[in-house]
Amino acid sequence: MFSLVPIKVKIGLRANGHADHPNWLLLPMITSEDQLKANIPYGWHYDKSCGHQEDNGSDSPHGMQWGMLLVEKDFAIEAIAIFPSLVSEMTETEAEDFYDNRCCKHILENKINSTVLDDLYKELILTEKIKGNTTALEAKISKALNPDNNEPGIFKNKDKIWKDMKVQRKFKIVST
Repeated sequence: MFSLVPIKVKIGLRANGHADHPNWLLLPMITSEDQLKANIPYGWHYDKSCGHQEDNGSDSPHGMQWGMLLVEKDFAIEAIAIFPSLVSEMTETEAEDFYDNRCCKHILENKINSTVLDDLYKELILTEKIKGNTTALEAKISKALNPDNNEPGIFKNKDKIWKDMKVQRKFKIVST
């Protein structure tokens, strides 16, 4: 299980219109891209409620956006020291709120495997046409339509909410 620190990062906008992320290679502990990836195991979580081109008040002025990273403790300490105006530590409650309400609110609750569901439907139609017994197939379809069941078809999106994502990715939150 990873022990990670959530950090909130202010992301500016370059003159060419691209995002201006902090240069993590300026951190003394980061000497290579591989080392950088090892310290940021899950990548960026961006605020989808604001963007570089929008002005959403003082929390999101034009030309900036918020991002969250889950990082190793030493990385968080150095990032906050090197980029104090861009990086701050978040509590777990703040990270959960950011993730659930700003980063992933737009994500669907369930994921659907249309191919599996289409195939089950076709199998049901064909079985009915030949006057076959559909009881077992209907039970299988019922399970496939239940996102809490392991049968392929519809399943719960474990990236939708913080609590599920945290369990799935096997990490705990620590502070600096």
